Parts: sequence; C-alpha cells; structure tokens
Amino acid sequence: MIRYKKLGYIAFDVTDLEESARFYTEIVGLTLTSLDPGHMATFSCDGSHHCIALYQASAAGLRRIAYELEDDAQLANVRRALAGAKVASREVAPTELSSLRIGTALRFGDDNGVEIEMYGGMQARPDGPLENPAGLRRLSHVVLFVPNLKKTLAFYESVLNFKVSDVRHKDDGHVYFAYLRCFPNPYHHSFAIVETPELRYFHTAFSIDSLDALMRRRNYLVRKQVVVAPTPGRHKASGSIFQYFSDPDGLTLEYTLGMEEFPEVGARGPRSLDAKPSTSDMWEGMRADNLPNVGTIVRIDG
Repeated sequence: MIRYKKLGYIAFDVTDLEESARFYTEIVGLTLTSLDPGHMATFSCDGSHHCIALYQASAAGLRRIAYELEDDAQLANVRRALAGAKVASREVAPTELSSLRIGTALRFGDDNGVEIEMYGGMQARPDGPLENPAGLRRLSHVVLFVPNLKKTLAFYESVLNFKVSDVRHKDDGHVYFAYLRCFPNPYHHSFAIVETPELRYFHTAFSIDSLDALMRRRNYLVRKQVVVAPTPGRHKASGSIFQYFSDPDGLTLEYTLGMEEFPEVGARGPRSLDAKPSTSDMWEGMRADNLPNVGTIVRIDG
C-alpha cells in the first residue's frame, strides 16, 4: 500500500520564464529558490525547496504533477503497484534529481498520459519557511478535466491508493466530479477530477492563512491588473473559501482557505453531492467566465 506525505510540486510550461518568475514571486507571493535562465525556475511557499517548477517552452500548460511519499521505502510499493497494473515507469536521472533537490524518483503516465512523479523526499530550505507577503502556507491541490471519470478514478484508487472524499452527480445520477486525497495526508483533496469531453488542466491552489490575507491578496491582484474571478466563494464539498485568478499565460491559480481534514483511521465515507451552482459556491457568487482558463496538458505519450 502506497503512503504519501503530500502533493509535492506542480510543474508548468510557460512562454516567458522571466516574466512568469516575476509574477509568481511579486504577484502570487512565492519565494524564488532556483533559477536556470532560459530553462527552469523553482518557487517555494513552505519549508520545502519548491512547490512550483516553471519550464521555458513554446506553449504554456501543465507539465507534471509530483507527489512526495511518506519515505524512500514507499518507492518499492509504487513500483510494485505500477508493475501489477502494467504501467511503464522510468527513473529520474541524477542530474535532474539534483536540479530539483529531490532524492530517488520515478515518473509514469496516468491513464490519460498525464505525467506523474513520485519521490521520497525533497531538500528543505536552509532558511526554513519564511513569511511571505501573501500569507501562503502550502501547495493545496490540482484539478484536471478528464474524458472518462470512472476510468481515471479507478486508476488513482486501485493503483495509486488515493481515497475519495466526496463526489458530485448530475440530475440523472451520473457521477462527474471526484475529490481525492493522497492517503494518509489528511486534507480533503490534493487532486480532483471533472468529467468533460477532452483532457484539460483546470487549476492549481495555494493554501492561505486567513480570510483577511485572502481578501488583501485579492485586492492586490486587482490593483496589479491581474485577471481575477469576480468574487470569492465557498465550496460545499471541502468547506474551503476560494479566489481564482490567472497567471500571465492564462493558467488558472487559486488562493484557498480552510479545508476539511480526515483522520487516517475512522474517516467518514464519501458523500454524493449534487451539481447545483450553490454546491460549487455556497455564497452563490458570479461565475468566473472572465478567466482565460488555458488548459493544455503535456502528455507523455505525445
């Protein structure tokens, strides 16, 4: 059984690394921890070396989702699970491990060809988690649109040992949305999937430490002329407050506050919630139709 520590980092392709590096530090509020001009930059929001990696590319999109395992010993469990499901994997080369400040790691494609990385540990920042202007605390979650929710859900549950916290259903009972946690990480979801005709990236979220911090940051984004969703809202599933906005390439990001936590033993079962707008946003705010929502995903199967 695979055991996880947390969602480790998200890797994006960006079209202007210098501009994006400025945005993710000055605007989002992350700390730049490494920069290889013209190639890659990493950013932190906690005591780990990074939670975001940006790569220079000709088109923007999601490159990789990386999970930190409970310890190095869990890599054997990952290899065993992938072999049992006949999923090919590869070891990450030492030079790349060094640039990412991680130990042994392997990569593979999920059932949609999205690149997933599993690693046993990441170098801590020597200065520890510093205060940042946004009040960020951790990388929270990533959400994807997938063409076959049932198939993707089976892969993450049966092969990778993710646990379902809640699902949402349409009026006819069809389940189209699932929130998953990387067991035994307690947070309601580090990964979520929504069924749509095409595979697409939806958004990545950062946990923020207070409602005051979230609202201050929202107003800061507006003053800096960032594309911001019309209103903050609150999700019924996780109980979290959210504010969406876009990066320079149109990739959607989110500040989020508060999330239900599950015990390792004796956790409640998943609920089936409806598809009403008030379930998406209990405050019934305006839809975020103004966001570009760039959704490209770099699939490893081409």
